[in-house]
Amino acid sequence: MGVVDYRISTHKFEKPIFARLNIETAKKDGGSGTYNGIGYSIEIIGNFMPEDELQGVTHARFYVFGNEIRYTIRD
Repeated sequence: MGVVDYRISTHKFEKPIFARLNIETAKKDGGSGTYNGIGYSIEIIGNFMPEDELQGVTHARFYVFGNEIRYTIRD
């Protein structure tokens, strides 16, 4: 599950499938915030509102057991 979410969020720049958005860190843009999975988490910043020109994830930070594995930015 973590491998799928890793690939989707850091390579395809989409929201994770298996991890769930933490309500306390959620922003009001439709998807930015911290997503928690079993043993991993993903911090996402993106454009998810219908009026946004380039929709999807713009920044993703992937953590496994609290250690940062990858930080990626979409150009």
